[in-house]
Amino acid sequence: MNSSEVRKLMAMNRVFKTVKERQLKNISRIPDFEERLKRLKKVREEYVGDSELMNAAVENLMNNGFTVRFAEDGSKALELILEEIGDEKLIVKSKSNLTKEINLTQELLRRGIEVVETDIGDRLIQLLEEDPSHPTGPASHVSVNQIFNELKKFKSDLKPDPYSIIEFLLEDIKKSIEKARVGITGANAITGEGSVLILHNEGNIFEIIRRTEKIIIVAGIDKFYPNLEEAVNSAKIQTFYATGNPVPSFMEIISGVSKTADIEKKLYTGVHEPKEAVVILLDNGRKYLMENGFKELFHCIGCGNCVINCPAYGVHGKDFKGGRFALYSALYSNSSDLRLCLSCRRCKKNCPVDIDIPGMISKVREGNEVYNFLYSHARWLVKAFYLQTILLWWQISGNVK
Repeated sequence: MNSSEVRKLMAMNRVFKTVKERQLKNISRIPDFEERLKRLKKVREEYVGDSELMNAAVENLMNNGFTVRFAEDGSKALELILEEIGDEKLIVKSKSNLTKEINLTQELLRRGIEVVETDIGDRLIQLLEEDPSHPTGPASHVSVNQIFNELKKFKSDLKPDPYSIIEFLLEDIKKSIEKARVGITGANAITGEGSVLILHNEGNIFEIIRRTEKIIIVAGIDKFYPNLEEAVNSAKIQTFYATGNPVPSFMEIISGVSKTADIEKKLYTGVHEPKEAVVILLDNGRKYLMENGFKELFHCIGCGNCVINCPAYGVHGKDFKGGRFALYSALYSNSSDLRLCLSCRRCKKNCPVDIDIPGMISKVREGNEVYNFLYSHARWLVKAFYLQTILLWWQISGNVK
């Protein structure tokens, strides 16, 4: 592990500590918090994988003016997205873990289509050519100094402070949003009434929806909720665990394309942008896993609290992606070493819907569990000692940044 990787881990852990402190500070601002958690858990247990709910939601989506298309895997999703993009060569995109799952940005770039991430964190790691460190805070592992040193090549008069960096990134993003005709986003929830709910704090998704002619929403088949009320409850809880804040800055609810009934009460669509709204529902192994002992995995709301509280991720980084995301990446791409799991159960303890990630990891990883326990703890102790030794040396030498 080189010094750059050590700095990234330390920066990431500082950010995670900040989020946990904000959670403790703000939890009293949600007086019915425990009741909301019970509601959410019950809804996820009851409706994840419910084909009747999905069919009803799809019918209502289409009634509301959406085009709905199904993709059994990432290749099919890419094919459908390329069809919807047509001849466009510039796409603006918002944060979406699902599109990361299918490497959408890289696949579009490989075909000569420019893709500009509009979330500050995602655009940052796109320019820095980094891997994301957290599902809702992808740039948590890079410090202001690291960002400044890398971005100077794009803007020579950039100043080493967060607001200057944000200003530079916003200017870059806004130019692309103004030119693009197609936007791509993920979804936090799809409701039985035929609405799509999307959370964001920066306002970028609002800009994409307002300015592009076509919006393509890519969502997993695990994102269905019976109604908008339960989707909003999930959104509030996700926001709290992801950021420590009790509410998001923005919550977009899209129920079709723009329309008016102001002339003779007849319905006319495509009044403002977007004029087209497409939902691509992606399976990508979800149904198979749900039917073969891993349905609970998809109760996840994507808050990333398991990652923030995972001591193995805190020292191993991308070799063990933390909590539910470590298991998910191991099942899908074999890119997390599940032997590094400490079986400490902190991911389950800190999960808003109480997903038994440790139990599922034990079920799928190879080797004897006693051996795995000893192996994981030995590796963790060595790496943690190494990181603490480096940090101490940097503190003594005045090299901490």
